Amino acid sequence: MIVTTFADCQRYAAISPKLKKAFDWLNSNNLMELPQGRTDIDGDDIYINRSSFTSKSREDARWEIHHHYLDIQMALAGQEQMDVTPASLTYPAEEYNPQTDYQQVHSKDFPYQTILMVPGQMTIVFPEDAHRPAIHGDGTTAAPIEKAVVKIRID
Repeated sequence: MIVTTFADCQRYAAISPKLKKAFDWLNSNNLMELPQGRTDIDGDDIYINRSSFTSKSREDARWEIHHHYLDIQMALAGQEQMDVTPASLTYPAEEYNPQTDYQQVHSKDFPYQTILMVPGQMTIVFPEDAHRPAIHGDGTTAAPIEKAVVKIRID
């Protein structure tokens, strides 16, 4: 997991040419002007999903993992908490879906880190990072959130 800002993200571009391409695209486009849903950056290798939703309680939010993509998660408007724990400390809640590269998992009640996602910042989660997004920004109050998630195929 990496937590950074738009201003500092290029520091991590050396990790992968695809990550650099995504950062370059993010820093040259207005994400608030993106339509809801998927926008391709480089076909299935790099794309971005934009969504609007209402935050959830921690109990209603779901842990998830991805096997082949990393996520660059960004709150565009509003605040959201996201919990992160090692994927090795989780167990399946449902079967892995290779079409969506998504698997809902349960935590084994091990500690997790909570990140407050605010506009201007991004959190990069890798396949080894189980994450539970969409939690109320203040921990208790449902609020609207505008969000974008870049998906980067890493295998």
